[in-house]
Amino acid sequence: MTNHLNNNMLKVPSKIGLPVTVTSGMDSLEKCLNKDHFLNYKNKITYCYNSRGYRDSEWPDELNNVIWCIGDSFTVGLGQPFSETWTQILESKTGIRCLNLGEDGCSNDTIAMRVQNIDKLYQPNIMIIMWSYLSRRRKNGKNVQYDSESFGSNNDFENFRSNYQKVNTNRSVKVLNYIIPKASDNEQFLRKTYPELEIVNQIDYARDYHHFGTKTSMSICKSIMKKIKLFDKKSKYC
Repeated sequence: MTNHLNNNMLKVPSKIGLPVTVTSGMDSLEKCLNKDHFLNYKNKITYCYNSRGYRDSEWPDELNNVIWCIGDSFTVGLGQPFSETWTQILESKTGIRCLNLGEDGCSNDTIAMRVQNIDKLYQPNIMIIMWSYLSRRRKNGKNVQYDSESFGSNNDFENFRSNYQKVNTNRSVKVLNYIIPKASDNEQFLRKTYPELEIVNQIDYARDYHHFGTKTSMSICKSIMKKIKLFDKKSKYC
């Protein structure tokens, strides 16, 4: 794979150049899971994407001292103000630039590919992965909800095992592994097989009544900071 293709893996083409909006996907009155919750949500939300197609400000020129955050719509922060996403709270608490590489509907296949490309191109110090639903796949260059040719719990776990190993084997970079709630119908097996993988405990809900609320984002950041020993804005990650 050429460097050009590697760099393209670090973009979300469908979001590049979009105008600022106040709703997105599930975060709309038509698609949310609880219309009363949506209508009573008080905080203002806007969606603005950078030149790479991520819900983030532009990346700095210097990428040696950043935290890479990779995931799906739970990392995008769907249904949340940008400042309340777990990546932005982490940046605020640590004083270290946190790059938000969240993509709506992202599969673990794509997440693993992104992590490998980041590792190859930028030699990062730390990456935080928020793994997605095990049933999702990358097919013909696109994320799909499941692969009809490889469907079922056993195949889902085998696919996740492969991606997890690709990301966590023989890497000098520090990788912290989290996974969204209800990513699998057998969380007990996940906990037993991957004890270092933290399944997020969802405390509250975003405006769409599905994604993380502010308290959940805060809890995630507290866990991350404890793991990488970041206690104040002058701290360096280990």
